[in-house]
Amino acid sequence: MNPLVIGVNPNENTMREETPHIPWTPAEIAADVAACARAGATVAHVHARTADGAPDHTAQAYATIATLIRERCDVLLAPSLANGAGFDVGQRLAPVLDPAARPEFLTMDMGCAVMDLWDPDEHRFRTDGRVVVNDTATHRRLFACARDLGITPWMASFSVSWTRTITAHLDAGEVYGRAVLQLVLGGPEFPAAHPATVEGLDAHLAFLPRGHDLAWIVSAHRADVLALAPEVIRRGGHIAVGVGDHPHVERDLPTNAELVAEVAAIARGLGRDVASPDEARAILGAPAPVPTR
Repeated sequence: MNPLVIGVNPNENTMREETPHIPWTPAEIAADVAACARAGATVAHVHARTADGAPDHTAQAYATIATLIRERCDVLLAPSLANGAGFDVGQRLAPVLDPAARPEFLTMDMGCAVMDLWDPDEHRFRTDGRVVVNDTATHRRLFACARDLGITPWMASFSVSWTRTITAHLDAGEVYGRAVLQLVLGGPEFPAAHPATVEGLDAHLAFLPRGHDLAWIVSAHRADVLALAPEVIRRGGHIAVGVGDHPHVERDLPTNAELVAEVAAIARGLGRDVASPDEARAILGAPAPVPTR
């Protein structure tokens, strides 16, 4: 079995009311990712933020983050696209088109979903208008961009229907090189995704594309992915963790680096090595390193 790739999702769009360990500024993000790299992380999925935590969709913000991270460590980058309200595909691609910000992976959501969070205690939705929309034309343009830029598609799936869509694009020959599938599980607050249980994982894995060169990595939004880590590790998958996905109150609010270190410890305890940056690059089919300026 190949070594375990550990990804970190350090901030997403999470605010600091839930955990104080959310990095916002480029310097904070770079320092946090570097600490995670020392703990065993080899991939980072970052969201550019302003100093007060608001989304920053500018290419310059992502270029600054990429430069600062690469000055500190060899982590591979899979940043968010600029998914501002009403943004067209060209605007969404801003984080990857600037050569200074060019990542190893182009992240894309492979379907449509209601993104409103559910409050299981109050039995009500907290919001009622958050929707993510990604049609086939958008997917095709993103695949073409990845091919033209020489970067690897990183395809997120919330459900079997999204994974079947990925399979269709693979069968159509629109994905060149290795495919990376992120299987996103969800806690009780996030009903858009398969539940963060063994059964939810099984449902995803039953529909993994067959006959294609791929790697799969599991994350959990609003749930503790560490509870599923042994199962993922034994089955040959990879893991992404971070306080951007879940504050981990039940674990006394750990830092991102502490979460990464815990995943690494679980893997080693099960006899599976943790991937180095070079090994992660090979396992995930990432392009050659981007020179620092």
